[in-house]
Amino acid sequence: MRRKLALISLDGNGVYNLKHMPFLSELIEGGSFSVVDSIFPTLTDLVHTSVMTGVWPRDHGVVENGYYDRLSDRKVNFYEYEVAFNPHRVINAPTIVDLLRARGIRTASVSGYTMPPFSGTDVRIFPPFFANDKLYREHGRDWKKDLWVLNSALYLHEECRPDLILVHFASIDGMSHDHGPLSEGSLRAVETVDGALKTLWERLRDEYAFVIFADHGQERVHTWVNLRTYLRKHGIETLRVSSGGGVHVYLKNPNEAEDAFQILRRAPGVERVFFREDLEHLNTPKGGELVVSAKPGYWFCSHRMCRGIKGVSHWVKGMHGSMNEPDMKVPLVLWGFERVELNEPSLTDIAPTVLKFFGVEKPANMVGKSLI
Repeated sequence: MRRKLALISLDGNGVYNLKHMPFLSELIEGGSFSVVDSIFPTLTDLVHTSVMTGVWPRDHGVVENGYYDRLSDRKVNFYEYEVAFNPHRVINAPTIVDLLRARGIRTASVSGYTMPPFSGTDVRIFPPFFANDKLYREHGRDWKKDLWVLNSALYLHEECRPDLILVHFASIDGMSHDHGPLSEGSLRAVETVDGALKTLWERLRDEYAFVIFADHGQERVHTWVNLRTYLRKHGIETLRVSSGGGVHVYLKNPNEAEDAFQILRRAPGVERVFFREDLEHLNTPKGGELVVSAKPGYWFCSHRMCRGIKGVSHWVKGMHGSMNEPDMKVPLVLWGFERVELNEPSLTDIAPTVLKFFGVEKPANMVGKSLI
């Protein structure tokens, strides 16, 4: 029985990509596989923090990509230096890394993104920090970045021999944003990540079992909508509206939530509107009074480039965050385990599974179950 574990995240890799991943499909044939639902809003930071803590956003505090701090009127971002190196400035729950460290289990991680939920390991390789956005756009998002992730993961294996290795491939997400899912650019990233998985598996398979998952997929978008401008046109002022296919709306006057709800239901590009209290997993003061999911083909933009109520999304071709099927349906693969029980599995089952693998009892507040 293998006594080490590789936990691998394929950022932005919806199930629609599997037909273009011959190696991962082959691995699925020899392991256990399920299509699972992501966690709404289907955003990288929220989902990875949920995976690594095994608790809902209402408990770990990361309700979107980072979170909005009402008291300071400031968006706290995961790519900030002080957050990347000190994840518990924003993550209000222990991660599996924290729990394993207490048992002397050695961990290492590498990521194509700063990924604070992967921080705190015994050895951590961070991606390059791009202070210049133009430089990041040119060199930080494409498929070559995941070759660096692969080589870094191989280095961690050879030099550190960790009990748990965390690997996060990011280029499928970046290329899908820029070119659209299933585009030539995104499929180049899919091909690269599939080849990287094969190389990693060939080097680690004698020692390691594998858990492979995606945090979300993406869908092609054609139109942005500025909900902040739309609400202002109808007499409702906001403190902030986040961006993506699923967004939080922070009202300047929370007592206007009912009026804002009715107005947003009629807004262009809006599929569903929720009061925060109606989404139990998001019911925390860190969230907005309202949470909105986009129709297919739309996304919500609060950037200064989005002037007016809606426009053509010429610089963003793919987006995620919504409750739409391309965003929500993601693969979960287990390989190298003696016995797996995939009975309606969830991404929140990953943390209890990792702990069970290493003989550590899960905390009572973890919402998932072990799959082994």
